[in-house]
Amino acid sequence: MAEVVIAPLTNRAEFLTEWEALYAQAADPSFFQSPAWMKSWLEGAPDDAKLSRISAGNGGAPKLMGAFSVAPRKPPLLGLRESWFHEFGDAQRDAVYAEYVDFLAADEASHELRRDAVCAIIEENGNTDGFVFRNLTDDMMSAVFSAAAICEMSGRVLNEQPVYGCDLSGDDFMDGLSASLQSKIRRAIRLYEERGPLAAHIAATPEEKAAAWDRLKTLHKSGWAARGKPSVFDNPHLTAFHERLQEIAPADCHLFEVKAGDDVIAVLYNFVHGKEVMNYQSGFKFEEDNRLAPGFVAHALAAQYYQKAGFEIYDLLAGEANYKSRLGEPHAILTSLVLERPTWRNKLRSFLKR
Repeated sequence: MAEVVIAPLTNRAEFLTEWEALYAQAADPSFFQSPAWMKSWLEGAPDDAKLSRISAGNGGAPKLMGAFSVAPRKPPLLGLRESWFHEFGDAQRDAVYAEYVDFLAADEASHELRRDAVCAIIEENGNTDGFVFRNLTDDMMSAVFSAAAICEMSGRVLNEQPVYGCDLSGDDFMDGLSASLQSKIRRAIRLYEERGPLAAHIAATPEEKAAAWDRLKTLHKSGWAARGKPSVFDNPHLTAFHERLQEIAPADCHLFEVKAGDDVIAVLYNFVHGKEVMNYQSGFKFEEDNRLAPGFVAHALAAQYYQKAGFEIYDLLAGEANYKSRLGEPHAILTSLVLERPTWRNKLRSFLKR
């Protein structure tokens, strides 16, 4: 029988040391479970965050680890008290948006071990109305629903999102695209080349990275302002998180710039993890001539660049979008859900939503 231990996450250095050791044993951990991501996330915790750690194993070093917080009731007294797995329950801070969420687990960690760990979180927080799990892998989703059945709680799916990826195992990424999309991209490239050579470049020096990061933010903000919407980079917690992440893991954070002559038309913010590249954020120079298609051009050039470098997948990450479905194929589903206790607050919430 595995031992599951939950304790306040007060010694972050100790937690990160154990996390790094388990990460080295994990069969296929995601970038969003990397020690760099976790360190950056913990450093952004609110001062009053009620963070707990969970570990499980059969004595000795843990075979499974995770973290969760319990957010205060919003509004006080009448609001729900919720536990958030690998999040703070704070919309501004949780905008960093981890994907492929799961316990960090050694190769031999079973479905039952994940399930028992989720049960332990539920039992530890007896006065909590709900337990929020976002962007779960299939393994984690299955464990959470199994725990819900054992603990006699209802599970409500909040969202299901496909994850699109570009397969880089062929000879030339462009050859795998539809004829119409190939034509669209090549026409845009010809138009851009009228301004000068089209060149792709990954920022290398600290000075180049700082300049590319500023250009990414500027392009992203202008693009969303044109749609009458705010940019994610208006969120200081998100911006600070990624600046910490780039400082902690500079080799894993690529700023991929595309220029037409001297004109920067796109900046892609990518994560590198093993043989995978993940496009996390982007900024494009949109113009009146819609034939230019800076997004399609930049992603196609990035896919070709990483293909030549030996990578196996260019992951466009979760969410429905035209460019994702045209450039890639769905290869996973990420599920967000909440487990709910039959408390009077949840019953009142359900009644008011009818």
